Amino acid sequence: MEKVKCLWIKTKPIIIILLSILVTFAMNMNMDKNTAIRYSFTGNSIFWVIFFVLTYWLLNKIAKIENRRLKACSILLAILLATFEVIGSSIDTYLNLSGIVESQITLMKSILKECGYIILLYAVIANIFVKIEEKEFLKGNHKWFTNNKRTFFWVWGLILVAWVPYFLNYYPGVITPDSMQQMCQGLGIYDLTNHHPVFHTFFISIAMNIGKLLGNYNLGVAIYSIVQMMVVSAIFSFTIYYMAKREVDSRFRILTLLFCAFYPINGLYSITMWKDIPFATVMLIFTIMMTEIAIHQESFMKSKRNIILLIISMILAILFRNNGLYVVILTIPCLFVLARQHYKKLIVVTCIVLATYMIWKGPVFSLFHIKPGSSKEALSIPLQQFARITKIHGDTLTEEEKWRIYKYLPTDNLAEVYTPKISDPVKNNFSNEAFAEDKIGLVKLYAKLALKYPRATIESFLCNNYGYWYPEAIHWVVGREVFETTQEKEATLQLKDTPIVDLPNLEKFDSLLDRRDLPLNSMLYSIGFTFWIVLMMVMYAIYRKQYNLIIIYVPLAILWLTTIASPVFGEFRYIYSMFTCLPILIGIHFREKE
Repeated sequence: MEKVKCLWIKTKPIIIILLSILVTFAMNMNMDKNTAIRYSFTGNSIFWVIFFVLTYWLLNKIAKIENRRLKACSILLAILLATFEVIGSSIDTYLNLSGIVESQITLMKSILKECGYIILLYAVIANIFVKIEEKEFLKGNHKWFTNNKRTFFWVWGLILVAWVPYFLNYYPGVITPDSMQQMCQGLGIYDLTNHHPVFHTFFISIAMNIGKLLGNYNLGVAIYSIVQMMVVSAIFSFTIYYMAKREVDSRFRILTLLFCAFYPINGLYSITMWKDIPFATVMLIFTIMMTEIAIHQESFMKSKRNIILLIISMILAILFRNNGLYVVILTIPCLFVLARQHYKKLIVVTCIVLATYMIWKGPVFSLFHIKPGSSKEALSIPLQQFARITKIHGDTLTEEEKWRIYKYLPTDNLAEVYTPKISDPVKNNFSNEAFAEDKIGLVKLYAKLALKYPRATIESFLCNNYGYWYPEAIHWVVGREVFETTQEKEATLQLKDTPIVDLPNLEKFDSLLDRRDLPLNSMLYSIGFTFWIVLMMVMYAIYRKQYNLIIIYVPLAILWLTTIASPVFGEFRYIYSMFTCLPILIGIHFREKE
């Protein structure tokens, strides 16, 4: 053993140099030619010398770590993230896996890139875990933003004031096609359907009908925007108040305040008429409830007020988004595992939540003649698979297979309408009648084609969701205007942008959302990168054996899984909850007292 240790000490510098060279070459190979030229990161660049030196320093630092559990957790997470990076790069570039398996050369390059990323990510993750564990950043003794009512109202006011410019500049608010549909349903112009949750449409209808009484629908939109701004900012302020109550480091609370107030997406989303915004704030409350159960289970379960808040957050999560049902239903078993000694109370909670949902979807829907949403909304994965296989392997499909595909997607140009990243063009041709007649047939067809064309099936799946796990994926994030409709019925609302004050500097600031070419700035709005941070926090909890904290991440994990089957490869609003909950997900590890 001593000989091995001596050999390691003698050869360590050489091994670290070789690993640093491997990482440097792997990172250079991963950079496409145009990007390299644009940032002067070609092979003949001083950047790679600096990168090599920094990599050597980082690897030399982690070589001193002797904690085996820390090493194991870091390497496992590094392997997962490196795999995301390599696969995501191929999908993002080619919309298939040809960047990995096209030839032996591409396969070898991919293996080299995978190894390089694993080494680099392992070094970064291990160092972050060590820093969090040391808690050197908690040595300050600041007492800003404490847990009192006065501070709550001050923080609430600060956030609200920071968002007012968005309201003035983009008055009356941001309206998209989805918003327009809900407004028309709320005003009785269109029939009510649950494609967009009726519960949210109900609140829109209140604001719009007030605007109707005042003779201006723009005022209705403005009223909705103002109320949403006040509610969301209040919940953000409560989050900071809660973090102070649980002794999260005050400097982290200040960072949270800056994030809530000045993260441009928060300001723009506060005046956007989408169901995703109230749902994201409800998810934040739900996550706080999970946090309380994780760290103060006994006191939480003894409090009737806490139990009521838990029930309300669960019900609202279900009512504000259709996939909220999956989030709540799949979180409940985890609660029974964590708080099994309180199973009687959890049974009561479960019964109340499920009874409310059944009453809502049953008698209430029947009373107001609300139509359910189309089944196609949950079928993006198989429908995209059918379209991709038709486009790529149409000549090898049997007549029976073609007949079955066209049975569910009756169109002559299925291959032409197929868009790898978005399923809407394909879903628009879906036959609800055929699916209602033979649901099992669609499942069997999916399984049969998946076995026959595994690569096309996998590529179809990855193309339709890689934005949720690959940091470099780019997709639009926000709207900034009132949607100009061409529909005659919608046009009667006469909605239009009428800024109260023109604020060009604000527009320059929030235009950073579109500058995904700027280093570091791009990652601030990256779904995949934020998902990586969440995974890191989960792995840190596992490393510290704080298994009770994992329940905090469960609702967001389930929500993330539902986005994998969503219509768009990386729609920010679908997973906005992950961003609103991020301060809690990270801050729970920044407490001054465990």
